[in-house]
Amino acid sequence: MNVSRATLALVLAGAGAFLLTLIPLMRWHVSARVFTAPLEQQSMTRSVAESATYLDPATMKAETGTLVRTRWLIGDVLTGDERRAVWTESVSLATRDERRLDYHERRLAFDRRTGVIVNCCGEYLDEDARIKQSGQAFRWPFQAPRRDYTLFDLRLRRAVRVSYDGVERVRGVETHRYVQRTPRQVVPGEQPPVPRRLLGLKGKGDVGVARYAEIRRTFWVEPVSGLPVKTTDRVTETLVTADGSGRLVALDGVFTTADGDVRAALDTAAFYRRWDLVAGTVTPVGGGLLGAGCVIAAIRLVRRRSPAAQDEEQVPGDELADAR
Repeated sequence: MNVSRATLALVLAGAGAFLLTLIPLMRWHVSARVFTAPLEQQSMTRSVAESATYLDPATMKAETGTLVRTRWLIGDVLTGDERRAVWTESVSLATRDERRLDYHERRLAFDRRTGVIVNCCGEYLDEDARIKQSGQAFRWPFQAPRRDYTLFDLRLRRAVRVSYDGVERVRGVETHRYVQRTPRQVVPGEQPPVPRRLLGLKGKGDVGVARYAEIRRTFWVEPVSGLPVKTTDRVTETLVTADGSGRLVALDGVFTTADGDVRAALDTAAFYRRWDLVAGTVTPVGGGLLGAGCVIAAIRLVRRRSPAAQDEEQVPGDELADAR
């Protein structure tokens, strides 16, 4: 076997071993670097409810019109680390002409891979740091399994159950559908009194009320990225007196994610799907075939003997010289 063939076999064997070793390393590297929620986050999404019924707190009159729920997410890069991210969420409810009806804000930390809330880092909800948030924060886990989850509901100030409800395509992309069904219950927090006349009660002045909410919320989650790409939120809130004699619908509407925000969320999810294809299919299959091919070629080169070498073994030159 000449030197060039031995060298080629050695190179092929090394290349094959490298490619085969690269497969698990690539998968681990991609999972560790790509499949994590970003520390830096600056995004805004809108959900719109057409023909919603609501109580205008400025005029204390029942109105019907379009409402817009705007949600901002801002990441705190300096507080987050390789395992957790810290984001602030602000949610504003306003009329089409931007008259604000309601506002909530919270800060929390969550695991960058699972999306589960982590209690640390100065979390709060509406300036109340005593509330302990739990469950999923802003996303599902990467490669989200088809099962039920718990999410922290900003309005109810507690964790609620969301049930897996099947598979559905959103703009051609397969998503998992989850549903939150929250029966009528009291909304925490102080509720200012309202005029008796609004509740259909006799007399003048205001009367104390409690706010009740009934929620049916549907999430469409792209499972590879764990991102909710669309949400529909049917919410009914009612003001009720202590004795139940007076009641008033304070909010009744169906909020659906705006089309442009659905497209943007699907584009973000597509980034993770492409990396999943590279790490889960292209690298294992392509690298495996190429690596195995290099190793097989190296083995064949080692086993193969050249015709010249075989002739030298059959008729040695020194023996011919001695025969003369």
